[in-house]
Amino acid sequence: MKQTLLFTLIALLLTPIALKAQDWHAGDTLKTTVPEADRISDFRENMIDWTGQDLIDANFPKSWPLFGSKARMAIGGYVKLDYIQDFSGGYDRYQYEIQNVPVSGDGRVPQSGYMNLHARESRFNFDIRSITESGMPLRIFIELDFYNITDPEFNQTPRLRHIYGVIGRLLIGRTWGTHSDLFAVPSTIDFAAGDALTGTRRAQIRFEDKISEKINYAFALEMLEYPGIDGNNFPGKASLSLPLAVGRLTKLTSKKGRLFFGLSAFQLRYDRQSTGPNTSTLGWGASFSGREYFSSKRHYFRWMASYGNGWGSNIVATLGSTASAVLNPQGEIEAMPAWNLGTGVALNLSPVLVSNFNTNWFGLNPSEYRSEEKIKLGGSGHLNLIWSPLKSLNTGGEFMMLYRENGDGSSGVGTRLQFMAKYIF
Repeated sequence: MKQTLLFTLIALLLTPIALKAQDWHAGDTLKTTVPEADRISDFRENMIDWTGQDLIDANFPKSWPLFGSKARMAIGGYVKLDYIQDFSGGYDRYQYEIQNVPVSGDGRVPQSGYMNLHARESRFNFDIRSITESGMPLRIFIELDFYNITDPEFNQTPRLRHIYGVIGRLLIGRTWGTHSDLFAVPSTIDFAAGDALTGTRRAQIRFEDKISEKINYAFALEMLEYPGIDGNNFPGKASLSLPLAVGRLTKLTSKKGRLFFGLSAFQLRYDRQSTGPNTSTLGWGASFSGREYFSSKRHYFRWMASYGNGWGSNIVATLGSTASAVLNPQGEIEAMPAWNLGTGVALNLSPVLVSNFNTNWFGLNPSEYRSEEKIKLGGSGHLNLIWSPLKSLNTGGEFMMLYRENGDGSSGVGTRLQFMAKYIF
């Protein structure tokens, strides 16, 4: 109870302290989130959540004034059509996650290969920005797509991706977690992006600032939305009493790349309800990632590595599963170590033609009490070619191969082709 009150007090005190500490420079323009010269986005339209002076020191294209106020607004997004040709009977017909690779004999009903044609990744966003008299930036950002996986096939209702506000250097709302490095996310056509990646979108309150012109820091309190605890036949559910605490450091390199170091600590807690006392333990994770450019054509390579205890709930490939912790026969929670590794390269063959190769892997050190039919290790490889025949049009194709291994040593390989056409507005 005392710990809960302490975290709540910190969150309430964070807003006035953060705003008072800021040093603003007046201006009348706001920063764009995507360089105009990028016809093929490096970030797959993962919006960077600028705060502070980074939000001010450039223009805000495609925006218009909201009459009667100092604010400006822009509407953005894209329409994307995907054609998928699956050769192995993957269990998700819209994106290829490592969990969904077929493994013979693991209890899931096998299926044959198939095709699918869909537009679920299409999205739109509303971006509203303003500046106070002292030059402090204000922002509200909302983005939706149609990847609502709880709906039946072809019933594609909108899904909220981002909703947050920025007050100076303070961000409040739901967006990419502080431990998510968008500069190290692979450029793929597949929506899952070779999902052995670190970080997800979360509700949070975050403060960030600069140590120097090249070094930034941030710290935040966030909601661990998928704790990933296996109750192991004990009635109950994950029920947190503390938020996730996270900090990061980023450094710009001399070639305009970026280095990223993140550290998270969080509670893993299981409410056994009427069967006994609650049980909890501390989880943690650390990561190092980034991207660096080379040659005059601005090719780049990216990398991502992390390790932690109870860290499975922070690796996208095991999101929504029970890969963080398990209850032993005494009803006590045991956290499981987990890691991920990834790298890739982007080659700018011409101003309108880019090829990307990416591979990402993750693994767990499972408890002896975890079912051996559950996933233990997995990886993916993606090779694509993306062409921009018109300034707002991207097309391309991608070949992907994924591997899944369960705790009993059984494994499977999945292959898939995907083609896309995307109109960016």
